[in-house]
Amino acid sequence: MSGISTKFSYKQLHTLKHALLKYMLRDGITDKDFKSEQALLLKINYQIEEMKERYNI
Repeated sequence: MSGISTKFSYKQLHTLKHALLKYMLRDGITDKDFKSEQALLLKINYQIEEMKERYNI
């Protein structure tokens, strides 16, 4: 995702968040995959919080 700027709506971010959370619970996940997906989840959560503040959600 580095260097790519994509804009998602608040609803889309929430959908991505919940899908990623479920995906992270899969069997056979490696520690490397988990850490990578956790980092992505932190970015998504940060964007959600920014939108909440910006748009008074």
